[in-house]
Amino acid sequence: MIIAIDGTAGSGKGTLSKRLSKRLNLPYLDTGILYRKVALEFFKAEKKTTINFDNETVERVIKVIRTINFTNIEDTNSLRDDKIGLLASEISKIKAIRNILNLKQTQFVEDSIKLKEGCILDGRDIGTIILPNADIKFFITASPEVRAKRKLKEEGRANLQPHEQNCMFNDYLLKINQRDENDFNRENSPLKKAIDAYEIDTSLLTPKEVEEIAINKIYKKKT
Repeated sequence: MIIAIDGTAGSGKGTLSKRLSKRLNLPYLDTGILYRKVALEFFKAEKKTTINFDNETVERVIKVIRTINFTNIEDTNSLRDDKIGLLASEISKIKAIRNILNLKQTQFVEDSIKLKEGCILDGRDIGTIILPNADIKFFITASPEVRAKRKLKEEGRANLQPHEQNCMFNDYLLKINQRDENDFNRENSPLKKAIDAYEIDTSLLTPKEVEEIAINKIYKKKT
């Protein structure tokens, strides 16, 4: 079975993907980590957290990509840094870059089908561009406020003083809204719900509850 999972940053699509991968014994690829890896290596090379979209800059990004081994990328704190996430979102606007990384994703799918007869991919354009014929598609959402609160908790900021928490919350909320703006409105492969995708709002749900909703949809699809 091929499963496509799209959604907003911090909505829980990665958590769902990992849980389904374990439960269904299917290979899983977080496609966003490919873009984060490119962003991180570009940042190391250029010491810049923003990019221009001129041909020279695009060529420099492509040059960085040629140096990266995309097999078994280690998911580090550096890759999950907010500035790298925003840079990755900027880089993902470049069509030439998306074309290169789309090929990496397609190869993963082909290899996974041979090995396990299926896979799970999560990202921003999986159900619309990468896997338009996936057996089942999910679109995962949560309110920006909930996602900012989750970020506070994940970063261990929940024990800060109230005014400090409020400052951090507003900072996270600003970055989340900026990321959404980039993802939904980019010209190439914007984030959007596939017509045949099941939408799950995780704002008031636990990871286990989200998993059970998805599993029920999957089992119904199989029968």
